[in-house]
Amino acid sequence: MDSKCMELLPLVCAVLADPKQALSDDTCLEKFLDWFGALTAPGSPLLEIHPCLITFISSVCQSKTADPTILSFALNMVQHRETMSFLFKKGLIKVVLHLQTDKSLFVASAANQLLAHILNFSERTTTCISLENGSKSDPSEMQKDQGTTECPEWTDGIMEIMKHVEESLSSSVSFRACQSLKLVAWSLAHCQPHVREMLWQRTEGAVEMLLGNEQSSLTQLFMEVLQAAARTPLFSQTNSSIVTLMETMLCTLKPTQAIPFASGIIHLENCPQSLKKKATGVILRPLELVTAPADLQQLHSDLVQEGGCQHTSLEEHLSQKSSCISLLCLSLSSISELAGMGSLNLEMPVQSVILSVISVLKVCVGMPISSSPVISTFRNLIGCSKVQKCALDSLASLCQSPENIVRSEVFSVLLQYLDSPDTNSTVLQKAYQVTLTWLCICSEPPPQALFSVLMKRLCDMRWEVRDSSLEFLAQLSSHFHENLSYCEDLLSSGVPGLSFTLLTDPESYVRASAIFALGRTVRTTNKAGVPVSGHVLLGELARRFVDILAQDTEVFARRAVIKVFTLWLSSPCPTEDLEEPVRSVLTLGSEDLDWEVKVHTLELAQILISQTLAQSGHSTSPYAVSCATRPSGDHLTESLHRLQHLKIFSVLFRGLFDCDRPVAQSACSILLSLKLVINENTPLMDRKAVCDLQGQSWVEDSLKKHLEKLHVGAESQKSMGVVEVLLVLDLEDMQQTLGQSSDHLENSPCSLMEDILAATRMSEDNAVDCY
Repeated sequence: MDSKCMELLPLVCAVLADPKQALSDDTCLEKFLDWFGALTAPGSPLLEIHPCLITFISSVCQSKTADPTILSFALNMVQHRETMSFLFKKGLIKVVLHLQTDKSLFVASAANQLLAHILNFSERTTTCISLENGSKSDPSEMQKDQGTTECPEWTDGIMEIMKHVEESLSSSVSFRACQSLKLVAWSLAHCQPHVREMLWQRTEGAVEMLLGNEQSSLTQLFMEVLQAAARTPLFSQTNSSIVTLMETMLCTLKPTQAIPFASGIIHLENCPQSLKKKATGVILRPLELVTAPADLQQLHSDLVQEGGCQHTSLEEHLSQKSSCISLLCLSLSSISELAGMGSLNLEMPVQSVILSVISVLKVCVGMPISSSPVISTFRNLIGCSKVQKCALDSLASLCQSPENIVRSEVFSVLLQYLDSPDTNSTVLQKAYQVTLTWLCICSEPPPQALFSVLMKRLCDMRWEVRDSSLEFLAQLSSHFHENLSYCEDLLSSGVPGLSFTLLTDPESYVRASAIFALGRTVRTTNKAGVPVSGHVLLGELARRFVDILAQDTEVFARRAVIKVFTLWLSSPCPTEDLEEPVRSVLTLGSEDLDWEVKVHTLELAQILISQTLAQSGHSTSPYAVSCATRPSGDHLTESLHRLQHLKIFSVLFRGLFDCDRPVAQSACSILLSLKLVINENTPLMDRKAVCDLQGQSWVEDSLKKHLEKLHVGAESQKSMGVVEVLLVLDLEDMQQTLGQSSDHLENSPCSLMEDILAATRMSEDNAVDCY
């Protein structure tokens, strides 16, 4: 603790201990505690050095008028090893157990958390008691470790809690049972092995009894207790009762509860295969009942009833619209998880699951299906976007299926969704993504019908549809840019020309997506072997993008332009028509009002720097292109002249002194990498032959002032080139300064204590609402 803090600490303690003083905001106390936590270590002499802390704690704890916030603060400060013994010896466990069922839910919850903390307390477990493996949890059978001292209060206190849990779970008062189930769920995962054994022995019988009584109000807590127990070594024991209880719950829970519970079982480690299979069946059952033919459904129903599960309840839920939708969404969402875990084949083949999901999608969009379901659910599902989105997510997760036989079915239903005028815009967007996912695993290009759908959707009245269609086109072109057949189909479709007209769309999101789509498309179609007719030329498009960067009032389109130029320059795309547009983009981008545009412009500059320096045998980033290495000062000088011609140094120095820190950080990092290259080759090159900095606006203000601070006079500045400026600037120090958080000066213990003193000294007359 520095001297300033040592001086302020007694004053702060005195103010906080004064009940007449009040803090309007207690967040400063939380930061205060964090600071003390960082200062305190085992054996720390903090209290001896600062007796004002002991005085403060004693004063607050003895005061009858202390503010509850300050009292709470003083008690978090105190963490004493003998606290647990104090609770046991003074008989306070009875008080806490009584408060566990207090009328105030806040008090009851706090008491329950304290009891869980006591059960999870490990301080005495290694020095006091251990339970023999397999023995009943009786106090007389607790044995002391050799060489340790007795702690009967701890033993008695734990047994008192155990007895209370057992009695509460057998109680007819629902709230008592509820609180104890919560306590068991919180404690099982963290308490010591022998305590866990005792706790579970007193819980499992009560849970079995409560399940038999169909205590529906406690169902959720039953599931939490079983899931907590299943994450402990109790689950792996031979003939574990947890497995039996879970199987019982799978058959007795309501379908809307059973599916999430089954999904949780699937994720358990060391889960028996038989239990996992039953859980998978519970998840798939609603989907199967809706889509399977009647004979298969009857067979499955017989198997379910043989297993002791109720089938009628599921049919009733599926016959009602709201519960049918909820059940199908739960089933489909869980299938997405199962697909990623390789657990589907436990119950039915993946191909059958895919066909069932396709059937649901057909039903929702009004297409006929071949099966004849027992339950008439069609009218509940037609046009239901919630089920459609869940089914599409499931279909995407099932795309790794090796069976080619289902792919035609998949694309058939997806094209129906993409073409249907009734498809919701969010569903359409998801259908695009699923289509792309399935196309990416196929070796053949997209069907021609897809381009007809795109032409239709690019003219849609809804801007969201136009936007998602352009995004899909960009992703499609990115994936198939090497496929000649795709390029030919794309050009003959008329999609690129229609996309070009959307550069003037009234919605800025659509304009930005059109820029991305055309940027990807022109990269795809400007290749050897692709017909010239039908596509937009790179040079023409680049000039159009420059106009957008200069004129568009919305940032989304301007950001898109910079990103597309970055894409073009970082890929093996013809760039002979891009030099002049790139110069304009760098200038316009560095002068933009949006900080993201400026950062992306600097990323573009980094690519150009790396590619240019690579020609002289140097590199500053992974973007560098491979070429013959020519490490000489003359070639480096030529490269720097080239960068100056592109106006890159203007971009970098303007960014270095930008008011937005991310921009300045990026510029500083790039300049540092340049400085490193120059330092390594200073003896080989002409330090002043690169360029003249005079007459440029950024020299006249920020850079000029900075050089003056470094004692570089006006006359010297006139003759300085870029190389000399780079060598003079202390870029390392600037980078360190820029890397500091904005609150590095204010967010300190000293400032914190000053804030507390200032807040408590402020009278009500001086308090002003800042709003």
